[in-house]
Amino acid sequence: MLQKNCTTNEGADVLREAISVFAGHGVMEEFSSLPRIFRDVVVNEQWEGPRNLLLTQIFRDIQRVSDWYSPAEFVASILDGTSEEKKYKFSLQLEDLLQRPVLGEVNDVSIDAAIEWDDFCSSIFKVYQEIALKEIE
Repeated sequence: MLQKNCTTNEGADVLREAISVFAGHGVMEEFSSLPRIFRDVVVNEQWEGPRNLLLTQIFRDIQRVSDWYSPAEFVASILDGTSEEKKYKFSLQLEDLLQRPVLGEVNDVSIDAAIEWDDFCSSIFKVYQEIALKEIE
């Protein structure tokens, strides 16, 4: 879910920028296939659920198993190949987020926690991508 969430979100951002490079021509399908690709990315982004729904499910899944699969173990397993310092930083951040009101009542505190959760997911996935890229080089 995290991979789908991050790649479709980044894909939409990249395509928006690519379309803007061509200005008015970027939105004309006679000139470029970018508008069709953009629509495909947006459909894919929504197909299994919008971003907030996927982030909520990821949070619930990690929170549910945290008693027997600690945040430190989870981070260490997916970030195998990165520095211990990064693993430690992400572990602490995940432990903190799991104790905060990301879900439930909507208020300023929960909104801030949800924004931090979104940022955390994007950041940890980028590190994961870096590790995966090193493996195939």
